[in-house]
Amino acid sequence: MIHEVIVTTKDSKDKIHIAPMGIRWLNDNHDSKKIIISPFKPSTTLDNLMITKKAVINFIDDVRVFAGIVTKKKRDWDVNSSNDEYPYLDNTNTYIPVNVVEIIEDKVRPRIICEQFDTHVIRPFLGFNRAQSAVIEGAVLTSRLGMIDDVKIMNEIKYLKIAIDKTAGARKLKLGNGLCQNDQHF
Repeated sequence: MIHEVIVTTKDSKDKIHIAPMGIRWLNDNHDSKKIIISPFKPSTTLDNLMITKKAVINFIDDVRVFAGIVTKKKRDWDVNSSNDEYPYLDNTNTYIPVNVVEIIEDKVRPRIICEQFDTHVIRPFLGFNRAQSAVIEGAVLTSRLGMIDDVKIMNEIKYLKIAIDKTAGARKLKLGNGLCQNDQHF
């Protein structure tokens, strides 16, 4: 099972990078302490993981973070760096610091096996409503522009917009429109 999260990493100069990404627990076992991150080549997340061997998995219900990053409308989010080695998003629900323990090479998406050593619950994650789920899926699709047929992606985003229009509050509705507008640039 893939979980859509925000991964925070740092480079060798301590610059923080924030990226939406799908992660999985090893063997789909949530009791496992091993998490798989599979960033595309090339990517800043991959570079940072290779250099520092550290990341933070942020489970977050604020879908604006996902959409803002993939549409390039807002990439900088407030980060709590009280623990300098493992910075996490200020508005995260739960964060899991991890260390890289194994790298399985691949030409497109290497599998980075990480070991979690703690879990920090800041506030409950109550799940996503239909609009939020549609925004997450729209963000994933938008991140695939140029990799998958753009017409197919545009049609899927238009379909997702139906759920956003029906079930979103004002803030999420504006966000859904932003995803659709971003998609029209391609």
